[in-house]
Amino acid sequence: MTGAATAAEGDSAMAPSSTARVVTGSDDALFGHIEKSQVVSGKPFGDFLDSGTGSHSLRWISSLASLDENHPLYMSRYTAVTADENMRRNVQIEAEKLGIQDRGEIVIGNWAEGFDLEEEGKRTTIVKGEGRHLCRGELFDTILCDYLIGAVDGFSPFYQDRIFPRLVTHLRPAGRMYVVGLNPIPDTVDGAANVFCKITKLRDACILLAGHRCYREYPPDWIERHLKLAGLNVVSQSRFPIMYSFNTIVRQLNVARSKLRLFPSEGLANEMRKSIDSLEGEAKEAIEKSPTGRLRLGFDYVITAELPVESGEGAEKGLSKLSIDG
Repeated sequence: MTGAATAAEGDSAMAPSSTARVVTGSDDALFGHIEKSQVVSGKPFGDFLDSGTGSHSLRWISSLASLDENHPLYMSRYTAVTADENMRRNVQIEAEKLGIQDRGEIVIGNWAEGFDLEEEGKRTTIVKGEGRHLCRGELFDTILCDYLIGAVDGFSPFYQDRIFPRLVTHLRPAGRMYVVGLNPIPDTVDGAANVFCKITKLRDACILLAGHRCYREYPPDWIERHLKLAGLNVVSQSRFPIMYSFNTIVRQLNVARSKLRLFPSEGLANEMRKSIDSLEGEAKEAIEKSPTGRLRLGFDYVITAELPVESGEGAEKGLSKLSIDG
């Protein structure tokens, strides 16, 4: 999932330029890893759910849409979900440019709406406001959670512990779920990369002062615990170190700058602008001193999970376990 507040814009996986379209597994280390894992499983992607879509993941999906049904990574159809109307419009335009609009659908909606969990672990449909039960009755062979968990707090605060039980109701037995995430940036680290820690705190402060919500990333061990509670077997976890370029760092500072006009006072905005400019200078100096021209900090991860074949009622079991242990 793409969002202005995310810090998951490092260079562990090469993001495409604004003029790029199709993204393949050879272009992106994380998607490339997912492709290799799927080949090893011996199953095609089949019916594919992008549970928190964005332009980048859709460009990868477009590469799968070009494969014929005999290819080991064949994708029969896709559903791409976003909770943001602007993102939906952007992704719809992207799908049309990519020529894949007829291979699937792009849906606007929130996973927290139209669905709830009772204490007994049973499912019930509860429509909230104008929301609807997303993907009602639909099952998928593959579900992608591309930075979805980190973005949940921006759209459905405190729903993180329920997102996997919600999604697993749409996963076929033996189906796979791929969770892509960013390990939380620490408050401080030793060395030059500490400037990025300071930048993320300043960026988040600007987001909050503008009256918006920050994203909240989760570590892989938290993800694995909650995948298991949802009735899934964790197959593997892989980590990808992040090397931050100056351009990547400036993008985070520009997120902070974009919030200044929404501050409660001009004086506060002016003082924060000075802090942003100061940190940009500090980051530039750190990058110039780095032998690689980048700052290494943290990692992205891909966790592969699978719904047991024998668990035709795996979703219900996951919900019951959550109600008991959660």
